[in-house]
Amino acid sequence: MAGWLTPGMPAVSKFTGQEAFYLDTNNGQGINPESGAVSPTVLAALTQFYGNFASKTTVAGSRYFSSVTFGTPMTITGINVEVGSTGGTDNWLVELHDSTGALVATSNTAGVTAGTAGAWQQIAFTAPVTVAAGTYFIVVQSNGTTAKPAVYNFPAPASAPWPLLTGSSTGTFGTSAAITPPTTYTANVGPVALVY
Repeated sequence: MAGWLTPGMPAVSKFTGQEAFYLDTNNGQGINPESGAVSPTVLAALTQFYGNFASKTTVAGSRYFSSVTFGTPMTITGINVEVGSTGGTDNWLVELHDSTGALVATSNTAGVTAGTAGAWQQIAFTAPVTVAAGTYFIVVQSNGTTAKPAVYNFPAPASAPWPLLTGSSTGTFGTSAAITPPTTYTANVGPVALVY
């Protein structure tokens, strides 16, 4: 089948920004999930919106979490965390929790030294984990207050539920525990992080 970069589709010589292209909506019903369309101008605005990050001064031992949704089952090796304005000195560990808040996977509980400011840092789980489709929570925990993870800092619209959920809870560094899943988005709390 012809695709974006494969022969068979005419090349567009000029873009207006209003062209629509299809995206998977992650609807898990059936083998062909329904798709929605988005234009480059809307996608650019959303990228700018979601790209509004801040640096979080952590409380030692506290967990900071952001939701992530998987449309299909997958195997995950660890978490990519974006380091904010200050890196180094502190140890970080990462966890993955399911939609009920139960712990699914964790990195070494001794942690690893936070990476360079402004860089992405891969932190591996103690063992890869295979997860089902659904909503999960990525957790970052620090043993200090110097290194700062990047956190989502965009304002949530007041008139509609927001798909990204963020939260935090107190804890003791290196001790894994369940979390209470958040039901809302709060700015300057949830870490900017992705699974790998």
